[in-house]
Amino acid sequence: MPKSSLANSLLHWPIEMLRVAEREECERLSSLSWDTLKRKHPDKVVKLSERRVGMRVGHVLMLGQE
Repeated sequence: MPKSSLANSLLHWPIEMLRVAEREECERLSSLSWDTLKRKHPDKVVKLSERRVGMRVGHVLMLGQE
């Protein structure tokens, strides 16, 4: 999906789906290890700070639908 249409679709998501979940929560929600998430979905990883990373809850929940 092109970035512009991704940005437009994010505008229609419920607010909880836009929240950035940290590694442990992403692993729990997706039932995949963090290494697998990083390797297969690097475009969905959000860098929160130098050491902290995560993914949007909506993206994590939709991984099984791709």
